[in-house]
Amino acid sequence: MRWQQLLRTVKRLPLYALYGRWRTRGSFEPGYTIALPMPMDMPFLLRLALEGLAGLDTPNCKQILVVPDGWGNDGGQALAEVVREFADSRIELVRLRWLDYRVIRSMRPPGCARTHWMLVVNSVLNARHQHIFLHDADAFFLSASGLELQYQQALAEGMDVLGVTPRWDPFFTDRGMSISGTWEMLFSARWARKRSPMALFPGVWSTPFGDFGFDSTLYAQFLDYSDGTVGVMQNPPEFVHFNGTIFTYRTFRDRKGEPVTDELFRILLLSAIETALDVPAARRTTPSIDELARGLGDGNASVNYVSSTCLSGYGEFRNMVSQMIESPAFGGARGEAIVSCLTGFDRHFGYVPGLSYDPAIRSGDVRQMGLGSTKPSSQG
Repeated sequence: MRWQQLLRTVKRLPLYALYGRWRTRGSFEPGYTIALPMPMDMPFLLRLALEGLAGLDTPNCKQILVVPDGWGNDGGQALAEVVREFADSRIELVRLRWLDYRVIRSMRPPGCARTHWMLVVNSVLNARHQHIFLHDADAFFLSASGLELQYQQALAEGMDVLGVTPRWDPFFTDRGMSISGTWEMLFSARWARKRSPMALFPGVWSTPFGDFGFDSTLYAQFLDYSDGTVGVMQNPPEFVHFNGTIFTYRTFRDRKGEPVTDELFRILLLSAIETALDVPAARRTTPSIDELARGLGDGNASVNYVSSTCLSGYGEFRNMVSQMIESPAFGGARGEAIVSCLTGFDRHFGYVPGLSYDPAIRSGDVRQMGLGSTKPSSQG
């Protein structure tokens, strides 16, 4: 096993050379920074996120960082245009270095956990405050006070990491460890910086219990768990999280002409949102609702819904949409437009509003999973 550990170290040497230390010094001002890792080619998601944040009570948020994911060809111009629409001096667009773009584009598949690690590193590099809140582009708050309560609890309990959903990995659960998932996670900037950025890197790491594949930030959480400063809220704020949306979208874009099965209905979600926001056809990133509907009965369509997972999972997805449109970013006409987009899918899958459905795919992080798969891919 030692030779495998040595091989991993050798493979990571270029990253250690580039990201082995923090190149900026944190100022650690009071309050918290909200970091928004954001797809460069989907500015409509940034608009939704910023509108949603505007509807929350965030008196201790002093900075909002928009962190591009590097998968775009305009240098972040589309995101910059959205930022200029908001009269909020806290909002800042992080400008990735040329080197960051090169490294991100070398990480395959697109949107994988390693890409997310780059977004976390750039968030820490640019944050000026004692705490950082990672706000996923596919998560929507349902409670106006939830984020502030999470911050206050972290302060009161002296937590370095305070999440809203525990990881389900048997490596953690079998040992009674409540390790936080990265979505909607609040963490201390000092905690993130006390080790090399590589300590946050996703991949296989050696532990006293053997080698294990960790997602981004999880290895550092594992190292500090015994201190009692890493954990998950017992009563987290209400939110709805469409886990895997960006990874699913990146996989769709990288499909090389092959048909894909949208088992998580994430491409459908993005298409409905684009339709509700009246995104011009020339700037759309997803197929139209009519195009997607053709995949309800045609397994050879570019995007299809012909699988047992689709059949069993649509009800849970649809209930999540009903929750989503209650969030501050959706109101009135927007919510109605999204529901209208899904009418044909509701009929096809026999959706009954108000009926409770068992989740076909549990909440969790699927950045490292294949499209519609529940098996993790190999990690570097």
